[in-house]
Amino acid sequence: MTSYIYYHHANEAHDTGAGHSERAERLTQIVKALRQENLASVVWPDVPVGNRADIERVHTKQYVDFVFNSVPQHGYKEIEINEVVSDDDGGEVTVLSPMSGEALLRSVGQVTSAVDAVMNGKASNCFCLTRPPGHHALIDKAMGFCVFGNAVIAARYAQEKFGSKRIAIVDYDVHHGNGTQDIVKHDNSIFFASIHQLPLWPETGYAHETGTGNILNAVVPPGSSREEWLKSWNDNVIRRLESENFELMIICAGFDAHKNDPKGAQNLETRDFYDITRQLLRISAQKCGGKAIILLEGGYNIDASASSAVAVAHAMISVG
Repeated sequence: MTSYIYYHHANEAHDTGAGHSERAERLTQIVKALRQENLASVVWPDVPVGNRADIERVHTKQYVDFVFNSVPQHGYKEIEINEVVSDDDGGEVTVLSPMSGEALLRSVGQVTSAVDAVMNGKASNCFCLTRPPGHHALIDKAMGFCVFGNAVIAARYAQEKFGSKRIAIVDYDVHHGNGTQDIVKHDNSIFFASIHQLPLWPETGYAHETGTGNILNAVVPPGSSREEWLKSWNDNVIRRLESENFELMIICAGFDAHKNDPKGAQNLETRDFYDITRQLLRISAQKCGGKAIILLEGGYNIDASASSAVAVAHAMISVG
C-alpha cells in the first residue's frame, strides 16, 4: 500500500520571530529533503482545514477561544502562561503570529485526515508534518512552543469516528510529552509511552508516573551513549508495547535526541530514527494491521532533523 505525507504551507507560515528555536526553517528543510528523495510509493495529499470540534474533545472551549482570539493581525503575541522558563530554550516562549491560526487548523486537518486514511485502508501509514508541535500543550495552557495536543486530538477523533477502543501513543522526543501525559493519565483507553532525557525541562516523566497503569516513562540520563538509549528503548518501550493491545498507533517523532541537536544531551544517529520507527511500525502491523500515523514534534538542528525525517519516511515505506 501507499504511505502518505501530509504538509501544508501554512505550517511554515507560523512565524515565531527572528532567532526562535522553533522556526519555520525546521519544516522548510524537512519538506525539501523529503521531496528530493522522490519517494515513489509516497503520496502528498491535500490538507483540509481542521474542525474546532476536534480540538475541543481535548482542550477546554475557553482555552480554544483564547488561542484563536489571540492570533494577532500584525506582529507577535506571547500566549505561554507558565511561570517556569526552560533553561534549555533560552527563555523562548510560545508565540502566535498572523498565520498561526491557520497553521493550527491545518495541523488538525493533517492528523484527522491521516486517521481517516489509515482506518479506511487508503494508506498503510502516514507522516504528518505538523507545526507548531503539540506534546507539551496542556488542557488549558500553551507550553514549550506547543499550542494544541495533536496526538491526543488524533486519538480522540479515532475514538469518536471509528469507535477505537484502545490507542497507543509513543513519543521519542528528547523532552517528556508532559501535555500528552497530563491529558490522558486518567484515560485507560489511551496507552502513552515516552522515552526522554531526565533531568531536562519540563522535569516530568519519571518512572513512577504511571497514570492508571496506562503510562510508561522510560528515562535516559544526559550523556547516554546510543547503546544505552537503545537498551532502555528495547527493555522498556518495545517490551511493553509487545504486551499491549491497540487499534491504532500514533508516533510523536521528535528528533532532538540526535547527537547534533542543541537541546538535549543524547547521542542517537540519523539511522537510529529509521530503526526505531521501523520497530514501531512492525509492532503496529502485528497489533492493528499496520494502522499508524506519525506526527512531527521537536528537533532543533535543521540538518539533523531533515535527515532524520527522511529516515522515518524510508522506514514507513519499508514496512508499508
